[in-house]
Amino acid sequence: MMRRVVGDGVAPALFGVLATFGFAPWHCYPVTLISVIGLLVLWRRAGPARGAWRGFVFGCALFGTGVSWVYVALHTYSGIAAPLAGLAVAALVGYLAIYPALAGAVAAATRRFAAPIWALLIVPAAWGLSELLRGWVGTGFPWLSLGYSTVAAPLNGVAPLLGSYGLSIVLVAAAGALWLLYAGALIARLIALALVAVLPVLVWWVPSAAHWTQPVGPRLRVAIIQGNIDQADKWQPAHRAETLARYRDMTARSRADLVVWPEVAIPAPAEQVVPYLKQLRRTAAQRNQTVLAGLLWPAANSRGYHNSVLALGQGRGRYDKRHLVPFGEYVPGPAWLTGHLSNMGAPVGRTVAGPVTQPLLHSHGVALGLSICFEDLFARDIARDLPMAGMLINVTNDAWFAGTPALAQHLDIARMRALESGRPLVRAANTGISALIGFDGHVYQHTAADESARLIAPMVPRRGLTPYMAYGDTPLWWATSAVVMLGLLGAWGLRWRAARLRRPAERRRALRARL
Repeated sequence: MMRRVVGDGVAPALFGVLATFGFAPWHCYPVTLISVIGLLVLWRRAGPARGAWRGFVFGCALFGTGVSWVYVALHTYSGIAAPLAGLAVAALVGYLAIYPALAGAVAAATRRFAAPIWALLIVPAAWGLSELLRGWVGTGFPWLSLGYSTVAAPLNGVAPLLGSYGLSIVLVAAAGALWLLYAGALIARLIALALVAVLPVLVWWVPSAAHWTQPVGPRLRVAIIQGNIDQADKWQPAHRAETLARYRDMTARSRADLVVWPEVAIPAPAEQVVPYLKQLRRTAAQRNQTVLAGLLWPAANSRGYHNSVLALGQGRGRYDKRHLVPFGEYVPGPAWLTGHLSNMGAPVGRTVAGPVTQPLLHSHGVALGLSICFEDLFARDIARDLPMAGMLINVTNDAWFAGTPALAQHLDIARMRALESGRPLVRAANTGISALIGFDGHVYQHTAADESARLIAPMVPRRGLTPYMAYGDTPLWWATSAVVMLGLLGAWGLRWRAARLRRPAERRRALRARL
């Protein structure tokens, strides 16, 4: 009994908690690798139902510790009652844990395969497919994809080829190789040893992002304005004048070609601050400067607003957020659900999504690929602006998660997008962490959280297209789906063959018993 409790509850939960330490702000990716090895051991000794349960417990522990910051956004800043906020977080964690459970069911169902095939092909493919599904079903929520734990690891050079999901698959395969070294038969150990020996060579041989993209045009001097407006004060009318003055004055002191403000830095709909915008546009034009200002823009033929970035001064145009946050900026489902949630105390926004295809904003001849907050979780959204964009811009308001690991986790997600695309990325956050990120994912400058700050540095635009941005996740979808399908069919075939071989022996035993 105790053995079952440990194997089905304590051990997978422990491994799930340990896996969290591979992500920001800790970056202990070897710990995540060890936790995946432990999960493989648990799956190798389980049937499909128990394998799914162990994957589910692992997922509950991983996401329960890794995305618990959602409670802060719901309760502390949205004012939702603690029980309701806790219930919402539990529902989210339970939903996200379904995907490791699916991987566990496949892994346990195929455990009778030869250990090298199982550990190096089937399980990595099952995990990769589960993450692809998690990033696609509904609106998708790929937070804490295992690949993000490698953003600071030597393995991150694979990102321009395979993206974050591909890195997840490689990480699980590496865990499988290490498990084979310990638990495999002689041939399995030799195969694993060969892979472990060859892996550093492959990592060294894989071309870096510098191979796929090249610098183009003159440097663009970029400034990030981090106003540090507390979320509790942001929308208070009494604080509006102070907020507007802070961003205006910090911009006036910034000698830069491009000045980037955070998401909805202007805490008011555009029609309420028209004189302010005209003055800002006039001043920026006189300084030959482009200011990207986050604000709410009225949607055409709608009562709602776009979450937008407006280019003022030397630049022109507007970007409207395309990929909205479910249950935050909008409610998926019937209209009555929005009113019901609002009556329960959930401040659900009525944000309107922008069109899928939008013209790029430009500054001094450089095309800019814009994303707002949640959008940088999705490489497919970033790819829409490539190869035209020479630089990526992400504006966000992570003040909703102040004091939690979400700030550092979100920064790593932006780093991964820079790596995958081979583009420098400018990240402006209301209360931090703002950063200037190189095309190689390296953070060259960053602010601290909860401080008013500016970052100013030259950034070099780049051109070209990495293989991952050219083909996206399509090859991974096909490859992982094929391996999982063949694995499940093979497992069914092995069971059918074993059943056929048992039947004659059972008949003979029955005949001897009658005689």
